[in-house]
Formats: sequence, structure tokens, C-alpha cells
Amino acid sequence: MAQIVRLTTKPQRSGQEEAAQAAEQLSLLSEELLKHLPGEARLAISRATYALQKAARPDTTEGLWPGGFTMLSRNQTIAIWDAIRALPSDDRPHQVRHVFDLVLVNLRQDTGEVLLTRDQLAEKVGCTSNHISRMMGTLEKMGVIRRERRKIEGVQGRGVAVYFINPHVAWNGSLDVRKAHAAETRPPMQLELLQGGAS
Repeated sequence: MAQIVRLTTKPQRSGQEEAAQAAEQLSLLSEELLKHLPGEARLAISRATYALQKAARPDTTEGLWPGGFTMLSRNQTIAIWDAIRALPSDDRPHQVRHVFDLVLVNLRQDTGEVLLTRDQLAEKVGCTSNHISRMMGTLEKMGVIRRERRKIEGVQGRGVAVYFINPHVAWNGSLDVRKAHAAETRPPMQLELLQGGAS
């Protein structure tokens, strides 16, 4: 069976190598030094490191880690699973759980944005886009995700819905960036009384 190989030009390879070297240099900064820097500087270094790593690795052009992994707050994730199981059958709890699982494995590493569109989620879950909207609305009411509207040039209306995971629940990427996002985001409503808050 033939294998598809992505063509990488010499300038692209050179750029990837330079980005990898720059990321490696930043990674050599000691924890002791970073501890004494202002929070904004640590955040900028963290963002720069991940941007360089992404540029160095073509398989992360969509913001996913190679192989993919997500950091989870164990207590809050279990509480969300329990809350989903407790939903009435009309709210399709099994499909809501499926959507939640798909969200967790498709996060942009620097912002926590859900990379799958509503139609892509519908195709993977095996339901209509309208059902996905309702299920995402359920997760939004639970405080698991938040929604923003992104305007598309030349298209009228409020814009396309873009979803982000609550950083108190899960994260894919830099812990410094995650901490900054978590500081600006309320924990999920049902989970505010959990001991320890964000992990």
C-alpha cells in the first residue's frame, strides 16, 4: 500500500530546525531563574516556547501535541462525568459524554479552544448539528465549556460559535498559560465546592 509523504522544502526544513533550536535554548532557562521573573515574563517565555515547538513540528500545525494528550483535573472531571450521567434521558447523557470526551482530545494547546466544528462533532457522534448545539449548550450551562462568537469576513450575522474548555477542568499545553486562563475563568458551577479547586 502506498504511503502519503508530506513534502517539506529546504527553506521549510531550515525554518523548522531554527525554531527547534530556539525552543531548546528557551527550555534551558533554569526554574530558579524563571521563579524570579514577573508572571508576565514567564507567560511570554512559555507562549514563545510552545509557538516555536509548534513551528518546529509540522504535525502540530493545528495546535495538537504529537500523539495528543490532555491534562485533567481528576476530581472535577469525575464530577462532570457524574453530572452527565445524572442528566434526564431527554438530554441524551450518553451522547453528551461522547461530546465531552471528543472535546478533551481535540484542544488547541495554547488557548484551550475546541478544534472540532459543530458538523465534525455531529459526524463523529452520529447525530444532527442541532443536537450537538443542544449538547454543547448543556456543557456550557454546567460551566464545562464556554462559547464565543467569531465573525467571518463577508458573512452576516453574529458569527460562528467557537468553544473553549474551562481550564479548571482540562488543559492541553503550557501550565503557565493554563494558570493565567484559569485565573480569569470561574470553575464549573456544580463543582465550586470541591476541595482544592483547579489542579
